[in-house]
Amino acid sequence: MGFGAKKLAIVVVIAGFFAGGCQKKTTNIGTPEPEPEPIAETIEEREPTTIIPSDEDVFETVDMDLAMKEVFNTIYFEYDQYTLRPEAIQILETASAFMTEHKDVRFLLEGHADERGTNEYNMGLGENRSRTVKEYLVGYGIDPVRIEYTSYGREQPAIPNCPDEACHEKNRRVEWKLLAQ
Repeated sequence: MGFGAKKLAIVVVIAGFFAGGCQKKTTNIGTPEPEPEPIAETIEEREPTTIIPSDEDVFETVDMDLAMKEVFNTIYFEYDQYTLRPEAIQILETASAFMTEHKDVRFLLEGHADERGTNEYNMGLGENRSRTVKEYLVGYGIDPVRIEYTSYGREQPAIPNCPDEACHEKNRRVEWKLLAQ
């Protein structure tokens, strides 16, 4: 075998190797491919579906900004007093109902006094005011762990440098601060 014949033989062997290694696609001429199922209706023709969630799927979301404005109003006190006024009791009844329904809500009650009196006296008065509010809520069955309290005395007036009694009244208060929801 000459050099050219050897080359030809090698080319034939390699071509046969590659040709034999490839699978031929066979088609069955007698059996047609199945047609895809027709879509029964278009999107426009479909009836709208309504998903009705089960009770487990419904999660009530609370707008705490709104609740803070509507439910947890500032509680005001008489001069040199820490007893609750009738309007304060109404606020606390509404607040306790909300807190009973929303068990994860926690608050800090901040007691304040007007600028008359000593710092020490007003700190004690502010603390008595915030503690009175907490005790009232606990009396309604609210877990005391959910309510913390503090006093700022006369250090954070709602209206500084009050000229009259109407102004002083705005400083004798307990305010709510949301800790957790």
